[in-house]
Amino acid sequence: MKKSNFITFLLLAALITFCLPTASFAADTGKVSGSEVLVIGDSFLALSHDITSRLQQNARNDGILASTDKFRDLSVSGTMLNGGISPNIPTQYQNGVNAGTVKYVIMDGGGNDCLGGSVDGAVTAAKSLFQQMTKSGTVKVFYLFYPDAQGGLSGMLNPKLNTLRPQIQSIVTGSTSPKGYFLDLRPTFEGKYSSYILSDGIHPTLAGSNAAADAIWAEMKKVGFFETTPLTPKVGDCNNDGSIDSIDFSLLKQYLLNGGSTYNSAMDLNADNVINALDVVIMKKYLLGMVNTLPAV
Repeated sequence: MKKSNFITFLLLAALITFCLPTASFAADTGKVSGSEVLVIGDSFLALSHDITSRLQQNARNDGILASTDKFRDLSVSGTMLNGGISPNIPTQYQNGVNAGTVKYVIMDGGGNDCLGGSVDGAVTAAKSLFQQMTKSGTVKVFYLFYPDAQGGLSGMLNPKLNTLRPQIQSIVTGSTSPKGYFLDLRPTFEGKYSSYILSDGIHPTLAGSNAAADAIWAEMKKVGFFETTPLTPKVGDCNNDGSIDSIDFSLLKQYLLNGGSTYNSAMDLNADNVINALDVVIMKKYLLGMVNTLPAV
């Protein structure tokens, strides 16, 4: 090859190389680290772990979790909030903290306490667990509560669940550090129990697990559960669902009846840094249209 032709060849090769598109190898990173998300609870979560699996997939699809990352699921079948087999739910949490930072908790709990323990014991243990989370620096907690039991267990179990549910909801939604979110799964399962619940009457099928996880994920997106910027609670919106209604009124009353000790700014309707009967009066007036804005100062 002549020297001039060789030089021309090199120039053409360089030009072609320069014009070719370069491949992009962006890092596959999510908004949160899966190791900082802890799943704890009983067999509603742990029997198949399908709820966790579906939540992880939803998180990956929405860019919250990297494609190969996953949550830490320490849930164990048969466990209680108060006592029972080891590791019980508070111990699951502590084991998670001992192994690394826990910023977010996804959990259930109390079903086995209703079966083999006591409602009062579960409530006391839940309060203690949230205090434990505060000390350990957990930022947010998402508490899912069971659908109704079916079949032979329903007559014994559902009345206890109905007693426990509002008390757990009050503890969760009344917590600001960590910020608590509560989801009642009964509406998700309503009318679909035959396909969503196993023959034992209490555990979800794969379809039920997926439906539960999708409902949880929809609520998480709605409230910005994995958002890194702190959310300012709307005064009066006690369950942080975007509206102020009779549910918030019930939660406020339940909070006072349970002797809530954790200050929740959403329940302080007159901005006096105290949550008491006066806030209940203001909420009632707001719902009746006698008060137009909150806080009422």
